[in-house]
This record gives sequence, structure tokens and C-alpha cells, in this order.
Amino acid sequence: MTTEHGADRHVGPSPATGAVRVDVVYHTGVGRRITNGARLVGSWDEHGLQAGSWSSTPMEEFTAEDGCAAYWATVTVDASVSRTFDWGVWLTRPDGSQVWGIPAEVPDPGATEQVRRFEVGPGCGPVVRAEFRLAAHRHNGARRVLPIGSRDPVSTGGGSGTAVSSDARERIRFRVWAPHALAVEVAFAGPGGYIADDGHGEDELITRLPMRQVGGGWWEAAAPGFADWVGRRYLYRVTRDDGSVAWRSDMYSAQQCGTGDVDPCGAHHDGPAEDLDGSVSCSVVVDTRDDERFWTDEFDPARPVPRRVEDLVIYELHVGALGFGHTGAGTFADALAFVDHLTDLGVNAVELLPMFEFAGTRSWGYGSSHFLAVKQSAGGRAALRRFVRACHQRGVAVLMDVVYNHYTPNAQRSAWQYDSTAPSRNIYYWYEGAEDDHPHPDGGYLDNVSSGWAPRYSDENVRALFVASAVALLDEFHIDGLRVDQTTSIHAYNSLHADGRPVAAANIAGRKFLRELCQTLRLVDPDVILIAEDHSGWAEVTRPAESGGLGFDAHWYVDFYHHLVGDKGEGPEYAKLLHTAGRDPAGPLAMSLFAKAFTAAADRTVVYTESHDEAGNSEHSARNILVAVDHAPLHGDTAWFAFARLRCAAALTLLSPGTPMFLMGDEVGARRAYTHDGFAEAKEDLAGLRAGEGAELFACYRALVTLRLGSPALRSRAVELVGADDTARVLAFRRWDRGEEILVVVSLNNDPLPRFGLSHPSLAGRRWKPVLDTDAPRFGGRAGGSRRSLSPRGDSVRVDLPAAGAVVFRRRRRRRGAGLADGPSDVPARPRRLRLPGVRRRGGR
Repeated sequence: MTTEHGADRHVGPSPATGAVRVDVVYHTGVGRRITNGARLVGSWDEHGLQAGSWSSTPMEEFTAEDGCAAYWATVTVDASVSRTFDWGVWLTRPDGSQVWGIPAEVPDPGATEQVRRFEVGPGCGPVVRAEFRLAAHRHNGARRVLPIGSRDPVSTGGGSGTAVSSDARERIRFRVWAPHALAVEVAFAGPGGYIADDGHGEDELITRLPMRQVGGGWWEAAAPGFADWVGRRYLYRVTRDDGSVAWRSDMYSAQQCGTGDVDPCGAHHDGPAEDLDGSVSCSVVVDTRDDERFWTDEFDPARPVPRRVEDLVIYELHVGALGFGHTGAGTFADALAFVDHLTDLGVNAVELLPMFEFAGTRSWGYGSSHFLAVKQSAGGRAALRRFVRACHQRGVAVLMDVVYNHYTPNAQRSAWQYDSTAPSRNIYYWYEGAEDDHPHPDGGYLDNVSSGWAPRYSDENVRALFVASAVALLDEFHIDGLRVDQTTSIHAYNSLHADGRPVAAANIAGRKFLRELCQTLRLVDPDVILIAEDHSGWAEVTRPAESGGLGFDAHWYVDFYHHLVGDKGEGPEYAKLLHTAGRDPAGPLAMSLFAKAFTAAADRTVVYTESHDEAGNSEHSARNILVAVDHAPLHGDTAWFAFARLRCAAALTLLSPGTPMFLMGDEVGARRAYTHDGFAEAKEDLAGLRAGEGAELFACYRALVTLRLGSPALRSRAVELVGADDTARVLAFRRWDRGEEILVVVSLNNDPLPRFGLSHPSLAGRRWKPVLDTDAPRFGGRAGGSRRSLSPRGDSVRVDLPAAGAVVFRRRRRRRGAGLADGPSDVPARPRRLRLPGVRRRGGR
């Protein structure tokens, strides 16, 4: 942001002829209070002329017709000649700090200024209105609105307006974006919840609402009252630019009807609405207002919800894979019943696979059809809120996966050809050039290594839809953070479908969108947790957006998984510890190679034992318990080693410098292949595994989670490798922070290694006291007695290592001179038992 603002100067009437009044309105668009005040700044001086030193004007607060806080100010500028003025808004946070309120960048691909612009000139009229809306989820679609004018001081000529809140004065308003349409109407469906391509299914007793154009490609229709409209099913009847009629659902739909899998494909549907696939059915009018009483007991002060990515232990949960005992997809009712399992395990964050409406019921959800409608077959809006509240009451943060890199492939009733059949006018999709520029009209669309054409990120209305989707999760559902799917597809992978050529403009627009997304969410909630599924290795992903980065807190680090597990056919550039240990019980393991990935995890990453992609869905992959013994039958010693190696993998992940995550079932040794199309038939009996053969593994996970969350050293990013031995299959590392040091030694050797020697300057000093041993009998191990403390001799210690086990030690931080040692020793290590590989050392927070 390159704007400057000067001292307070109220812009008064201009003496110049052709003076124009400019009414500037800033809409927050969110129900929660995000600012205590606003100040308008712009590129004009006290005479209304363009100026390099910006003027500043206080803005007055009012309640907008969406019921949210908004701010307005009026200035006068000179319009005797054509001029373009830049403007923006400084917001005052509740804590008194100032933050720039315009996260959207100018359209120019070579510029990153975050300003708004308006043009004036001869003939523009005496009044110009300039507006900015931070979030549109309470504004677009079918929404309850307050009377126009009663809440808007600009439309009433100044003043605070008259507060009106009775239902008798409320209206319903429908807003839809269709810039190429010749006409748009709101049509209502009958009991079947579906309107066919020929109009069959439309409720003839309810008159269509004709919509009028209101500028910017938007169409509106309004009707008195609101409560009487709630529950009605509707579609937009769009007359496209070629005269054809398209029946389209609302891209701002807050709910889709239907909880089944039936897609009539435009034909007649005379069955019950419940049988319909929600992604193709009618949209539903719902009241999205918050019930403040619902959230009154949301938090327990004794169990605070974590607000930093470094403080999380994430449990990846697919709601659809819950509900063991029935073959349908799981629901939020199943998830609510599962919260006790999460609490017993001790995790403090749960990450939900996508829960916005998607095609069918047996899907992971990575193809949203409607970006504000919670999956109705899973329980819908109310059920998601109940789940979030239950998690918060137990101190568990809720993250959700969101998918903004493509639309659902089955978008014929949603985003596809909304108001035109011409590919170059397909408003939600990026298209290069004209149809005649390519051998086939599809050639102008963009591929981005995902399962659909790339969105048109250069269009403000496309970005606004995605931003509204994300803000709604925070504002209406109290979600604590997002994991954004395949961000690399958004900012790096865009290529022309016709010939595969990179499309740099789309990558640039994608980066602008991601910065806008992250900054908008931080305006709504400064503590929001933002994670990118990004495999580019680009450092800008986790650099603050204000500094030109994308603004994420952390990124998924899939290479950690390849090094730790490595069951997907990876080459020798990966350590593949678990895969190799399962195939070769005695040979060397690439511990030194794994060490590089392990220490690199300190660089703002999320690391995992496995994720939904790598648990049987990808080629060659399987659940880790099978990888650990090369798919041998789980009996006797084979089963023991499988669980022992899983405990080592858990320790390496949960005690790493990255933010740890694991997939549902990892904690009890789940073994059924977890696939995108077979999860309902292959549900794991997680409760049965926890009570049976997975009980000890569950206890080990719980102990590791408890250790991680109770240790400042383990929640820091500080890490130092103190030894790696490929032949012995041993890795040792140190973590530190706030007066404590943690030493972890992991052995994947099939035999115990008594009195194993480690040498490193950082080991010298006080004794290391044992705190956890994954080979303990309570975890299913074979340890014969209590673990001894380690008493360093110089910079060397000797530790008794179990077969396939991890041992953890703690001590108070030693002092050097007057202060605590803040990082790894600068003294070169003297190799004795272990040779130190040439890896980078990382420290700090």
C-alpha cells in the first residue's frame, strides 16, 4: 500500500466551477464489530484539486440496510475537467491501532496499490457516489434488508437516519450478477424443489419477480416483508444474450434444498425435494441473522481456544467418513458425537474437509457448487454452528478447507454459462482472447492442475464471491481459520488449455486475489489462522501481505510426508523412512536426508503423518499401519513393529518444528484405504479400534499431544539437529524456548541400542530428565523399566534406545554468562558416535 495521508483537512465547497459532491460510503458488511471508527483519505486538497499530499476526513458511522456497521463522508472536488481521484479508508481497531481498510488491489497487473478510484468531469452530474464493501455475504443473493433511506444518511441527505427494526418494515431483496443478460426474473419452485429446463416444476401460484438492472452487471428485485419468504425455493430465470433461457441457482445461496443424489439433468423431477442433489436443486431463502443467545456460552475460560498456528495440533476430519455402522455419508450429528473423542485425544484444532455444497453425498467436497451454502445432507447451517460451539466449549479451534481454485465440474445449474453461451463471456471462468483464436472454443479456458477450469480472478465480482464465502465462515459460523486448497493452482499453475502455455496474467491476478483474501480476513478477525495447501516452495506464500507476500500463516509441507512415509513411488531424493523400514528390517535408513526436511519444517509449515490424499487415494498409497510392514499380515511381531513404527512417526511429527496434523484414524491404527469415492463403504470403527488393538497407540498419541501443547519449546520453531546415523537408523534433535530444552531421540532400528552415544556441544550442561518413552508398556511397548536421566560428560551423553521407539528428555535452559542461550551452539561438533550432516540450523520463533 503506497498511499500517503496528511493532516486532517475537511474538504469544503470548491470555488471552482463544476464542483461535484462525492458521497463516499464504506461498508464493513459483517455482523461483528471490527472497527471503532473510520477516516477517509484521498488524493485531493482543500480546494478539491488533485494533490500528492492526501486530505483526511472523519467518517460518520451508521447502520446500513444489511444491518452492519458502515461509514460515510462527503467531500467536494473540482470537475471542471476530467479527473480520476484515488481514495481509501483508515480503520481504528478496538485496541486503538490503525489499519488500512482497502484490501483490494487496483486491476493493473503491474501495480499493487490498494486504493479505490472515482472519475469526475463535465457532465457527470452534481453528485457522485463512491462505495466499497469489505464483504458481500449479507448483501448479495436473497437477503433481509432494512428500508432504503432509513439507515443510510447519504440517501437521506445527512444525519444518522431513523432506526427501524420491526419485521413490518423489513424487505426481502434478491441480487444476482448477470452482466450479459437481456432479462432476469426470480422464479419459485413447487414441492419438488426443482424447475426443469422447460419450466416444469415452477410454482404457478407465486408470481415471478422481475429484476431490474442496477449497475455493474447486477440485477435486483425486492418485495415487502421477509419472514413470509423464508423457506421458499427459488431459481433465477435468465434470458441470456442470445435469447436462450437458463435456469440458474443463486451463487450467493445460503442454502440449497435436497439431501440426496438425484440430478434430473434439466428434465422433469416429480419426486420429493429431499431426493435431489443439493448442487443442482433450487436455492432456499433463509434467515442468516445471528441468534446471539446461541453463542452466549460458546467459550469456557478454563479451556481457551488457540489463536496461533504454532499452538495447534490439528486433527483432519472428514464429516462424511463418520457414522460407522451405516453406509451413508456421515453428518454433523456424527461429528458432534465425535467431539468427546477429540477432547479425550487432547488435540486443540480440527480441520474439516470442505463443507460447502458439492455434487452428490459421497464426495470429499473439493468442488464447491455454492460457496456460502453449507452441505444440506450433512445437516446444513444450524448443524455446523452446533459443532463449532461444541468444539469451542472444549477449547478446540475449528478450521475448514475452502476451494477457490475451481468450480464443481457439474456447474450447469450454478456457475456455468450463467448469462451467455459464448465461452469468452462465461463470466465466472477465465478465458483468453476470442473463440476464433483457438482450434476449439474450449482452448481459451485455463487449466491449473485441478479438476476444472480456472476462475476469472481478474474480475472483482468473482473475487468478491470467494471473499464473501470465507468471511461468512468467520462472521456467521465463528470458524477460527481456513485451509485454502491448492493455492499453487491459483498463483502459479495457470496455463492455456489449447496448448499449455503459461498465462502470466492469470497467475498475477491469482496472487492479487490471495492477498486480498488474507487481508480481508485479518480485517474481520486479526487472529484468524490461514493455511495454504501450497507446494511451490515460494517464500512469498507466508510473507505478510502488507509486505507483498500472500499473507498465509503456514503452508502444507508435503515433502515432510514423502520423507517420513514415502509410499507413493517417490525416488531416492526422498528418505521414505516408514516405507523403507517396512521393506528392509536391518538395512540403513536415510535419517540424514530426512533431517533436512525435518529442520526445514520450522519455516512456517504444517507437517503430517498422512492426509486425506495419501491414505489410500493416491496411487501406491495406503494407511500408514500397512506401509509400516509392507502390507504384511498384522499378527504377532509384525503387528508389534507396525504399531511401534507408527509411534515413531507420530513422535517425529508431533514434536517437529512444524505445526503437526494427522488424519482421522491415525491415532488408532486405521487401515482401510481412504478414497474419495469409497469412504462411505470403508468407514473405520474408530471407537472399536480405540477400545481394542488401537488403545495403546491412542494413549501414545494423547501423551505426545499433551507434551507438545504443554511445552513452550515444542511449540516454538526452534530446532537443532544433534545427530543422525543412517546405519543405526537414529535421529536426535533439540528444541528450546522459555527456559526449557527438549531432547528427542528416535530409533527405527529393529533392535534395542543400549548406551548409544551422542556428541554435540548443545548436549553439555545439566542433566536431561526423561519425560516420555514411546516404548513404555502403556503404549504397547516392551520397555523393562523406567528411563534413566542423561548425565552429560562434556558434550556427550549415552542413551538406552528401544527398538523402534522415541525417547524424550527435558531440562531447564542452561545459562551462558548473564542470559539464556538463545540458539544452537556455534562450536563445531566433534564427531564421535554420530556424524553430523550438513543441514541448516534454525532458531527463533
